[in-house]
Amino acid sequence: MRTLGPVWENTKNVTINEKMLQKLIRDMKQKKENGELIIPAWDTPNAQPPIGCSLTEWLNYVCTANTINFAFSNFNYPCEKFSIEYPKGVFWKGAFAMGASLMRAREENIPIFDAWYLSEISIEDVGRIFRSIDEDHQIPMFRQRWEIFREIGKILASEYDGSWLDLFEKANWLAFNNGKGIVEQLVANFPSFRDTRVYGGRLLEFHKRAQLLVMEYYGRAFNSKGAFPIIGDIEDIGPIADYEVPKALEYLSVLEYSPNMKAAIQSHFVFSPDDAIEVENRLAMSCVMKKICDEVGIGMPQADYYIWEIGRKAKSPHILVPTINY
Repeated sequence: MRTLGPVWENTKNVTINEKMLQKLIRDMKQKKENGELIIPAWDTPNAQPPIGCSLTEWLNYVCTANTINFAFSNFNYPCEKFSIEYPKGVFWKGAFAMGASLMRAREENIPIFDAWYLSEISIEDVGRIFRSIDEDHQIPMFRQRWEIFREIGKILASEYDGSWLDLFEKANWLAFNNGKGIVEQLVANFPSFRDTRVYGGRLLEFHKRAQLLVMEYYGRAFNSKGAFPIIGDIEDIGPIADYEVPKALEYLSVLEYSPNMKAAIQSHFVFSPDDAIEVENRLAMSCVMKKICDEVGIGMPQADYYIWEIGRKAKSPHILVPTINY
């Protein structure tokens, strides 16, 4: 968050409607009082491991899933989301289809959570793991996911004895720990987790997937009744700069897009990852999410999940960017 502050107010294509932001904050304060702002346990049956699984099983799943937790809408019109059927008669889309793919692979005895297997995984095996319901609903950026699996497997095997638990223990269950925290290790040691942009002459550090990995782990730990270690500095996790959150904020009229930007998104234009519009969208949503946390008095796990759910349910299209970052 330190690198984002000085440029929040200089965006040209995205602006923040303060009146609508304050309305959202009032609504969320009321929901907080009513106990409606939850920290999810991430326990969707068949798409995520069940409550009661072991610490190792949860870490293997949540960490592996977040290595490839990006870009689920295809970039060719009509931009269908990645979709699978698992088990028979049950259909999943988007990130939940990715999670269900991992659970299906485990059921089919593919050692998807084994670092040494991932380090040499074949592109054919990746195709089997992410097989979709049909050609129109295939997972996008397929080759990048294959390359990430191999990268993650090699580094995990060589630096952490193949164990995500080892990484968390070295971090002392902190997201940030003088360079040794979970987020810091992910960004420093695993190139695919690095998520930066240059804007206005500044290097901006978003690191969406690294922070989301910690946040999703925390959600299960928080709901584990003490069975899993808690992240000691979860309040330091910053905004999860993806495409569903700004979509929700624009739907709520908190973010306002320039006519050109709005028309481009509506027409399913594909932006490059370093386009000023793409960066400003992430900057503005980061500003809003930080203000929500500060003024409502909640953490990012509650704020992000509430807004993210609104984005998932809104029917308007989201910004399309072929990036592994989100």
